[in-house]
Formats: sequence, C-alpha cells, structure tokens
Amino acid sequence: MQQNCVIICAGEVSALPDLGDAFVICADGGLAHAERFGVKPDLVLGDFDSYGCVPEGEDVLVYPAQKDETDSFLAVRQGMARGFTRFVIYGALGGRLDHSVTNLHLLHFLCECGCRGTLIGADGTRVTAIKNETVTLDAALTGYFSIFSLTDQSRGVTIKNFKYEAADLTLDNRTSLTTSNEFIGKPGSVAVTDGVLLLIWKEDLT
Repeated sequence: MQQNCVIICAGEVSALPDLGDAFVICADGGLAHAERFGVKPDLVLGDFDSYGCVPEGEDVLVYPAQKDETDSFLAVRQGMARGFTRFVIYGALGGRLDHSVTNLHLLHFLCECGCRGTLIGADGTRVTAIKNETVTLDAALTGYFSIFSLTDQSRGVTIKNFKYEAADLTLDNRTSLTTSNEFIGKPGSVAVTDGVLLLIWKEDLT
C-alpha cells in the first residue's frame, strides 16, 4: 500500500516535489496547484468555491458550502478512511489566517487519532505535532526551531542537541519560552511524556 497521503490545499504553494506513489488528494483550490505543477490527483473534493467550478471526473466529491468542517479536514478524513496514517499537506499555510490556524488544529486532531501530519509552507516551513513520544531531526538542518504546547500543559519535555537544551520541562500554551531555538549540526531530539507539542522549522524546498 502507498505509505503517505499527500493533500494539496488552496493556500500558498511555491513548488511540489516528485510525490512518488503517494495517494494525492486535492482540497478545492489545491487542484489549481496540482494542475500548475503537473500532478494528477487520486481524489478531488470540496465545495469548490476557491477553484471556481466543479471539476469533471469520477474521483470528485462535492460538499455543500455550508458545512461543519473545512476542506482540509474533509481531505484528512477521506485519507484516514482509506487507511492512511501519515499525511503531508501542502498549501495549508499562508492565505487566510483562519484557515492556517484551523490547519494547526488539524495536526492536533491527527495526533489524537494516532496519525501524523506535516504542513509544508511555500517558504519551506515545516510544522508537525507529536504526542507522548520522541522525535529526532536531521543533523543537516539549520536555522531556527520552535516548540509550542497545543495542550494546556505538556509534561516531561526534553530537548537535546539544540543551542538551548532542557530536561523534564513542563510547558503550557501561554508561553514563548521555547520559541527560536537553533540547530547546531547534531541530530536534535525532542521528547514529551504527556501532552501534544507543535514543532516548527524550515527546510530547503529543493
């Protein structure tokens, strides 16, 4: 089975890499990005207010404009219904601020469902969320790295191999303490024993 589900949303997209055998879902205006970069989606869905018309084809799901979830949430639900647990999401940052905030909540939702999502911004920004686990980031990464608690409190936060380290820290969602840390040429490690953390960094899109 394909390992990743790639979702292309209507926000800012500057490039799309070779997506390999990923299952590709275009959420509404994300179809315009796919067309621009020559990507053929496996599924297209939305109310198509941002795309401008309902596209033709069998693999098109049309939703009413008045609905309880955004097109990006609907796309994730369709991917989960097909058994995917890893989501890479383009076009979910930039554009309307309310949609960007909603997509951060989407990462939290995926964590609570035992899945993992990563938002990729047009400038190379990466955003993901982790719950009760440890992740390691590549030693080749440079620049800033920030952590935020999505839950009221995140306990047992340990940060290793960054400019600023911490052990068994408790973070809440009312602090800027762990903003603008820095990579130092080592595999950076972040752990949380109880809570959900939002991780933000930047990578070269090429």
